[in-house]
Amino acid sequence: MKPQTLITSYILSTSALILRTEAAPQFNLTAISTAHNESRLECWSLNVAPKFGRGAVNFGIGSIDDAFIGILPPRTYSNSTISHAPTVQFTMVLSGLIHIRIPNSTLSQEKSEAWIHGGRYGIIIAADTAEKSKSGHIAEFPSADETVLAEFPVAGDSIPEHSLLYTGPCKMADLIGV
Repeated sequence: MKPQTLITSYILSTSALILRTEAAPQFNLTAISTAHNESRLECWSLNVAPKFGRGAVNFGIGSIDDAFIGILPPRTYSNSTISHAPTVQFTMVLSGLIHIRIPNSTLSQEKSEAWIHGGRYGIIIAADTAEKSKSGHIAEFPSADETVLAEFPVAGDSIPEHSLLYTGPCKMADLIGV
């Protein structure tokens, strides 16, 4: 075998090994969820396999009902008004900022508060409907600019299959690569 052929063969087999050992990307996101009839923040990994196509990694989020865009004025505060998700829904923060708190939580502030910035890592799911949680959550929009949200209510009000990574909002390290 010629040295050049041997080198090419080694490069190809090494590349194949790297491709086979690289983990598939996961779709992790912060969830406003429930446990024991109380709202809480959790870091979820959706149980959906990525599909590669059109130059992108694509994750199916299931069927949605009546998606909409919401635009909140700068510095919109709820005066600590407790609310519930109207339905199970994905929310994508396109711009601005959401500050989410779980009132009267027995968990630490680190696990019961989240700051969701608009952009790439601004995807959350709210699943603490009034039927599932007596406590609810507080959402405020403290940005100096408008906060723009794309909201995707899940068809049938069903919680997508997921794995619980841990209690508390996702850390940046768990969102990178999504």
